[in-house]
Amino acid sequence: MDLVQNIRSDRARQRTKQPHKREVLNTVSCIIKWYGLSENFLELLDKTEDYLSQKMMELTAVKAKRAFELPPFSLVSQEEYRLAMTITGKLDNPYLQFAHSPEEILLSAPLYEANPRLRSHDLMRYDFETLLLCQRAEEELADLEKRLGNINGTVNQGKEMEKCRGERSHLSFLKERIKKLRTFIVKVENTESQPE
Repeated sequence: MDLVQNIRSDRARQRTKQPHKREVLNTVSCIIKWYGLSENFLELLDKTEDYLSQKMMELTAVKAKRAFELPPFSLVSQEEYRLAMTITGKLDNPYLQFAHSPEEILLSAPLYEANPRLRSHDLMRYDFETLLLCQRAEEELADLEKRLGNINGTVNQGKEMEKCRGERSHLSFLKERIKKLRTFIVKVENTESQPE
């Protein structure tokens, strides 16, 4: 390949359209502007665990992702820009660019910590709260199934009658909780497999 052909092929490659990449700062800026967030929102960033403990593990209905059309560029005030820079600096994770609400901004870091391998398709389609609940439900389910196996082994070995009665009531509680967790996980997975 001579020099002229090389230059032409480079220019042709540069002219091809590249898909617009979602910018984290643009996403956060748009959410700040749309929801009218102020400096008070920064206080919630430090209290994410409190927010999670109140909200989580109430196995509620599967929440769909809120529709939120992001413009390619956001025009924000100096205060909003400063707030967006602070949020992106504190919550430096790849899931933040897929947030569509203030709640999802708050949940992006715990969700990334819980499962850093989620696909962008899932992050764009499903609410972060549902994804995080599902992740935690799977973890709790694995733990409870392990405990259930240990209790079943103890009961089957024929321990004292009183101890068995206590373990059987605990056993029924574990079975009920496992059933709820499985039902919720199946609901989320069925929602994921349905076409949009």
